[in-house]
Amino acid sequence: MRPLDQIIFATESVVAAKFRCSPKDPRFRDSGPSGHCAVTFPRTSVWIRYSGSRSIVADPTVSTIYNPGQEYTRSELSSDGDRCDWLGVSPGIALAISEAIDSRAQDRPGKPFMRELAAVDASLYLAQRRFFTRLERGSFDPFEAEEKIVGFVATVIRNAHGSTRPSDPPRAEDAHRDLVQRARAEIAKSVAEHVTLDRLASRLGVSAFHLCRIFRERTGTTMHQYRLELRLRLALEKLAGSRADLSRVAFDLGFSSHSHFSAMVRRQYGKTPTAVRQMVTSA
Repeated sequence: MRPLDQIIFATESVVAAKFRCSPKDPRFRDSGPSGHCAVTFPRTSVWIRYSGSRSIVADPTVSTIYNPGQEYTRSELSSDGDRCDWLGVSPGIALAISEAIDSRAQDRPGKPFMRELAAVDASLYLAQRRFFTRLERGSFDPFEAEEKIVGFVATVIRNAHGSTRPSDPPRAEDAHRDLVQRARAEIAKSVAEHVTLDRLASRLGVSAFHLCRIFRERTGTTMHQYRLELRLRLALEKLAGSRADLSRVAFDLGFSSHSHFSAMVRRQYGKTPTAVRQMVTSA
């Protein structure tokens, strides 16, 4: 059976790889425990459930984080299955990264990463996409590639710790967390559709006001902004994966017009869709 991971670059200190798993693959639900101290950059949306924890939505706006031996399962959200790129570092590097943030990390050498999820902003997402493109084309000196991989992992781990917020009472904390994850899942499943707020809230069994308030409190953004962010990151996949007409890409992702799509891409990345396509497809 074909391996799910494709190693792009590896040394004794770091590794960069692609993970691709179709929903039809018998390994989709459980592909085995993680073998690395690693962070992922999802390129599709999928439910991930760490052993002993609650389910989270892994999509292109976040990075999921793993220690060696971490057991987890996945559930389908996208017909594309689970497609992500991931970066791993040695246990020693992982521990050093964590100790720079939390001195207590030295007490848990076997589990240096204590968070499961980190936010990934637009600049970081674009930077790692360009990095993987250039890495596959052999455009990096190995030493430079190692430094960049360590830098990306450190940034994700810092983001994970920096996103900590004051806790709600335990029961409310769990309920609010689950609501946000379910909202993200619903938005991801219908990312190109023009779903109304009332309809989304109805699907989730809460009031529109409660949904808006909790989503904003826990993510720091609105659902509209989240959906737009997701659409723009999915646009990178379409721009990189084909020579599709830009109007078709805009339509497929739910933008009202080619001009609207172009304006949003330029606002997000500072370049036209054509220029962004060139960035993610050339070294």
